Amino acid sequence: MPIFRLFLLVSCLLALPAYAVAQDKKPVVAIYKMDDLTNSGQGDTFSAMIETAIAGTSKFRVVERERLNKLLNEQGKAKGGLITSNRPGKVGGFEGADYLIYGTITAISSTKKSDLGSSLLSGVLSGNRGGQSCNNAVVTMEADIKISDANTGEVRYVRRISEQQKSASVCGGSNATIDAGALMRAAADKIASGLVTTIYPIQVAAVQADGVIVLNYGEGTVRPQDYLTVFLKGEPIVDPATGEVIANNETKLGVIRVTDVTGRISKAQPVSNFGNAVPVGAIVREATPDELKSAGKSADKKRRR
Repeated sequence: MPIFRLFLLVSCLLALPAYAVAQDKKPVVAIYKMDDLTNSGQGDTFSAMIETAIAGTSKFRVVERERLNKLLNEQGKAKGGLITSNRPGKVGGFEGADYLIYGTITAISSTKKSDLGSSLLSGVLSGNRGGQSCNNAVVTMEADIKISDANTGEVRYVRRISEQQKSASVCGGSNATIDAGALMRAAADKIASGLVTTIYPIQVAAVQADGVIVLNYGEGTVRPQDYLTVFLKGEPIVDPATGEVIANNETKLGVIRVTDVTGRISKAQPVSNFGNAVPVGAIVREATPDELKSAGKSADKKRRR
């Protein structure tokens, strides 16, 4: 075997233990079967899509479905979560997982809407002054999602997911169709993003010389034109009764707008005045309406100067 190939083989073998340790340190997530109040039969499919979306973040290990079913059969299910065998009195997780995702598909609705613009265009193209009747379909899916901490039983994330898909217009009496898979995948991506940013907040990874702010999240978590607020994390606030850290003092630095998104990072530009320099590690969250309003005023003043 050539020396160079032997060197590569040895290097790979030496790297395997470090890779395994890195994998072992990732939190473990279990996705329980989604309840389906709509009787659509999509509960298992939705759960599988959530698994795929979370695995795609590369920040968690997902409990395999076969192992999950075995654990569920052994431990049973409680109304508010799953009872753990090694954490008496705790709900919301189970032995072998750090976080549990569970929830309910609460609504799937479809509406058919007439498309006047397409109807008029169809008439012009066909030479028929009356035109053809055109329509499109809009399907909405809603789900209530909870993510709980297996160690404490605390519900870390609660959200009502609402996702909508609109079909292309069809004319002449044909029925519009919707890609149901795309609808559920979009909802699954929102759940994965919610989990990731709850456990690992979006942070400033770098600040370039030209003022561009680089964030440590990319596709699937942030989108171009998203407005985000940057916070400087301060001293922890400790509960004097328990000694537990219950919050952190934060200083609001300003609002940024995402301009470019790639696989693992994104870039943003400030849209408000920043009184302080943006440090690496600053926390970034979705801007509130009040923060957006304030940023708009600051941006207007900056343009008038």
